Amino acid sequence: MEVTPKTPPTTEPVKRFPKLDNQELVKTSFWVSQIFMIVATVAGVYLAAQEGLSQAIKFDDLNNKQNNYYLRHALYDEVKDNVETINAYAELVSNSTVSAYDLKNVHPTISTFVWDNMRYSRNTLETPTEILTETRRFYMLSDDLVAKLEARFYGRKFGAKKLTELTAEVSETTLPKLRANFEALEKHLVVVK
Repeated sequence: MEVTPKTPPTTEPVKRFPKLDNQELVKTSFWVSQIFMIVATVAGVYLAAQEGLSQAIKFDDLNNKQNNYYLRHALYDEVKDNVETINAYAELVSNSTVSAYDLKNVHPTISTFVWDNMRYSRNTLETPTEILTETRRFYMLSDDLVAKLEARFYGRKFGAKKLTELTAEVSETTLPKLRANFEALEKHLVVVK
């Protein structure tokens, strides 16, 4: 067994951190530069936040307009299809040999998918009130007239005439307003994109 000699303890001094020069802290130029750095940081964060908010608002506005465009275009297509369906029903009722007792068998199938789902859309009430009111009246009156025809409250010719008058009014006033409205949105969206 080999014995290793013990090394004598060293008496080297313990290294200490170098002494800091604090003279820079008492100079005015140091404090002025620190204040400018703080002001620049705060101003930079503020300006970045403002620009971010501005972009978020623009994006939200564009997104709302796009959703409104799709909603109004879909409503236009649905109402237009329903006008055609009601007109075909009115013609069938007034010119056919369908008996008054069989009118329920030829009941028109009115599509209300878009109209029913508009109640859940936050963009619905951004549609002009005039268009919503006229569309609501069309759905309400067409249902009422068809029900009165089927119940034989109205005669076939009179009921068909009332339905035709209703669809003519919708075709001449509501549909053009709705089309002009969503086309104006489309033009705005094309310019923005």
